[in-house]
Amino acid sequence: MEGKARDQLQHLKQDFIPYMGNVARCERELTELDFNWRMIETIAKMICPAEAKNILPTMARTRAGFAKLEAQLMDNLILETIRKVVLEVRSKAQVVVDIVIRNLFERTADVGFLATDDNIRQFILQEAGAPNSECLRARLAEYRDKYTVYDEIIILNTKGRVLTHLNTEHPLTASADPLLAETLASGGYVETFRATDLRPGQDQALIYSQRIEHPESGEPIGVLCLSFKFADEMAGIFQRLGTGDDRSVLLLLDEAGRVIASSDIHHIPLGCSLEMVEGDYGIVAFGGREYLAKTCATAGYQGYLGMGWRGHVMVPLSSAFKDIQGKALDIIGKDTLAAILSNAEQFCPALAEIARDADTINLALRRVVWSGQVMAAGASSGSGDLSRLKVILQQISETGDRTSKLFADSIRDLYGTVISSLLADAQFIAGLMIDIMDRNLYERANDCRWWALTPDIRRLMSEADFTPEAVDKINAILAYINGLYTVYTRLFVYDLAGNVVAASDLHQDGLAVVGKRVEADYVARVCRLQSSQQYCVSAFEKSWLYGGFPTYIYNAAIRHVEDPAQVVGGIGIVFDAGPEFRNMLKAALPGKEGAFALFLDRNGIIISTTTETQPVGRRFALDEGYLGLENGAGRSSVMELEGQLYIVGARMSSGYREYKRSGDYQNDILAAVFVPIGRKQEAAAPGKAPESLAFPLPKGRETADFATFYIGRRLYALPAAAVIDSVDADAISPMGGARRYLAGILTLPLGGEESNSIVPVLDMHFLLDLPAAESRNHIVIMRTAGGPIGLLVSDLHQVPEFDLADVEEVPEMIRQDTGYIASVIHLHEQGKVVQVLDPEKIFQAARAH
Repeated sequence: MEGKARDQLQHLKQDFIPYMGNVARCERELTELDFNWRMIETIAKMICPAEAKNILPTMARTRAGFAKLEAQLMDNLILETIRKVVLEVRSKAQVVVDIVIRNLFERTADVGFLATDDNIRQFILQEAGAPNSECLRARLAEYRDKYTVYDEIIILNTKGRVLTHLNTEHPLTASADPLLAETLASGGYVETFRATDLRPGQDQALIYSQRIEHPESGEPIGVLCLSFKFADEMAGIFQRLGTGDDRSVLLLLDEAGRVIASSDIHHIPLGCSLEMVEGDYGIVAFGGREYLAKTCATAGYQGYLGMGWRGHVMVPLSSAFKDIQGKALDIIGKDTLAAILSNAEQFCPALAEIARDADTINLALRRVVWSGQVMAAGASSGSGDLSRLKVILQQISETGDRTSKLFADSIRDLYGTVISSLLADAQFIAGLMIDIMDRNLYERANDCRWWALTPDIRRLMSEADFTPEAVDKINAILAYINGLYTVYTRLFVYDLAGNVVAASDLHQDGLAVVGKRVEADYVARVCRLQSSQQYCVSAFEKSWLYGGFPTYIYNAAIRHVEDPAQVVGGIGIVFDAGPEFRNMLKAALPGKEGAFALFLDRNGIIISTTTETQPVGRRFALDEGYLGLENGAGRSSVMELEGQLYIVGARMSSGYREYKRSGDYQNDILAAVFVPIGRKQEAAAPGKAPESLAFPLPKGRETADFATFYIGRRLYALPAAAVIDSVDADAISPMGGARRYLAGILTLPLGGEESNSIVPVLDMHFLLDLPAAESRNHIVIMRTAGGPIGLLVSDLHQVPEFDLADVEEVPEMIRQDTGYIASVIHLHEQGKVVQVLDPEKIFQAARAH
C-alpha cells in the first residue's frame, strides 16, 4: 500500500472506528488474539525450547501472516462500512437535485408555451379590466388545476402593473422586481429563486417568467409568471427518500452553499451556509456535531442544468454506522448464498483474497500442530518437556481455531455489508426509475386536458360544418404543439364516432391518419367524461397510431365552446413510449456490464426494457413477492436467470401528486433493475459428509499414538512412530510419464542419512480406489523399509492416544485380501472403527504397480 493511501487509512481509523461498533469489537478481539499468539510463543521458548525449535519459526510466520491479514481485514472492514454509507448518502444527494431538475425542465417548457396562448395575448391587447378578464382568470385557474405544481399565475404589462392573477389571498397590483426587466430583455424563459414582491409573505419563491409577444409584430406586450410550489415539491422528495430509522438530513443548496430546502429545518435550518463536499465524502462539523457529508451537482436533463443547485446529505457520525450489516445473508437461501460467495472474486476481490490467505495460513498452522503432535508422540512418554510441548500445541490449535473463526465471521459480516449495500442500491435505483416514470406521465395527463381546452379547437369542433379550412387550422395547432412537446409522436383530434379529423406527424412517418376511425374503447370513455379535469388512458397495447407498437394514448374530451357540458369530440396524444421509457430506465441504470432494467405491469408483461434478451410484450418470470407489492413498496433479492446470478431491486409505482392517487387512473407499473454478480456454478453432486468421530480418552496403561487424516471423506490412521512429517501439497513436483498412482516427487531436508532425499508421493485415492477428492492439501511423509514415502491426503485430523486393547490386527486368514490395512482401532461407544494403514504394504504395492 502506498504511503499516502496508508496515511489516509490511519486517518479513517481515527475518524470512524469510535463510531463503528462492529469494527471496534473486531479490533479488540484481534488484539487479544495477537497477545495470545505472542504469549504462547514466549512460553514455548521458556519451557520446552529444544522440542519447540522446529515449530517456533512456523509459529512466527503464522503470527506475522495473521498480523498482515488483520491489517487488511481491518482496512476492508472500515472501507466497506464507509462505502455502504457513502453509497446511500451519495445516491440520495444526487437524486435530491436531479429529481428537482427534471421537474423544473418541464416548467421551462410550460412557461414558454403558455406565453403564446391567444387568450392571454388578446386580453393584454384589450387592456386589463375588459369584460373578458374573469374569463381569462377562469382559464388560468383551469391551467393551475391541471398543472398542480403551480400555486400562482400572474400576468403583468411591460410597466410592471399586474393585469390579473389567481391568488386572491394576497392581492397584487404592481411589481418592481428586476426580473420583469430581465424577462422583457430575454428571448426565452427567466428562472428566479429568492424573495420577490410577486409572492408577498414568502421568504423565497421560484418564479418562471417569459415575455408575452404581440402575435403579429413580435414586440413584448407583457410578462407571464408561473410560481412553482417549491416547498411542497421538496417536502415530497424528502419524504420519499427518507426512512423511519434514517437520521440523515437531506438538503438542497444554492450555488453559494446556502440551504434552500431541508428535510429537517430544526436540525439544519434554511438560510445557513454549509461546506460543500465535492469529493467522495467529507467529515464536516455543524452545530457542535460531526457529520459524514456529500454534495452532488446535477447531471442535468436534456442539457438543462437549472441554477447551479446541489443536493447535499449529512448524516451524524454517531448514528451513521449502526446496524450496518443488515440482514442480507440471513434472508438469502443457503444454496443461493453459496453460489454468491463462489463469485466473491467478481464483486469483492479484496475480501476473496483475504479469505483465501486466511485459509492458507490456517492450513499451514494445522499442519504444524499436527506435525508437532507427531513429534511429541514419537518420543518417550516420560519426557516432561514433550508433555509440555503437547500442552503448547493444544493452545496453538485452540488459538488458531479462534483466529480462524474470527476471520471467518468478520469476512462473512463484510460480505453481508457488501451484499446488503448492493441490495439496497438496486432497490433505490428501481425507486428512482419508477419515480421518473410517474412524474413524467403526470405531465402527460396534464397536457391532454389542457390542450383539449384550446379555444380554436373547441370553436372549430363545435361548428356544424367541418370545412377543409378548419382541418388545416387544427392541423397547424397540433403541429405547433407537437413541435414543442416532442415526447409525443402525434396528436390527433377525433369526433364522437372516433373518426380522426386532424393530426400532427412529428416524425413524418407517412402514416395516413386523418379520415380513419379509431376503434378503441377510450373513444366511448372520452364521450362519458364529466368535466375538464377528467381524462382517460388506453391500455399499454399495440396501436396503428404508433406504427403497430405498444404505447399509452392519453385522451381528454373537447367540449362545446358555448356549452361545456356537451362533448363534441376528443384529443388523443400518442406517447413515444419506446425511446422515452427506455431513456428513463437508462438514466439510472448502473454502469456494470450486463446490468439491465425493466418496466412491467402486475402480470409481469414487459412494457419497456434496456436489453434485447427481454423484449417488450414478453412475460417475465417474477414471483408474486414482486408483482404483488403495494403501491410505493420496494423489494430486493438475489435471482438466478439463465445461469447468471443477479442482484434484483424493484419498486411499485405510487403516482405523483394527484396522478394515480386520487382515483383518477389505475395502472400499476413495477420498475426492476438487475445487476449481475457472477455465474452460478454447477452444484457438485451431494456426497457423504466426512466422518466425524470422537476419540475416547485412554483408560489402560498400555497406549499408542496414531496420526489420523482424511483420504476423501473417510478417516484413516498411521502409527505416529511411522510418520516423519507433513508438508504442503504444493511442494510436489509432477513427473512426466509417471504411473497413475504416483502424484509426483518432493525433495526435503529430512536430516541425517535422509538429507535432501527424493521422496515419491503416492495418490492414496488411486491406491484405495476412491473417487477423487475436491481438495488434496497435505502430504503425510512416512517411514518404510525402502525409504520415506509421501501420501497425498485430503486433510489432517488429530494425533490421539489410544488404548492398545482397542487396537486389533487384521486376522491372518484375510491379511492378503485387506489391501493396505494392517489393523483397526475400535471406537466401541460409536460402534465404528478407524482403519490403520500399513506403510510396508503401501511400499510393496507401489512397487508392484
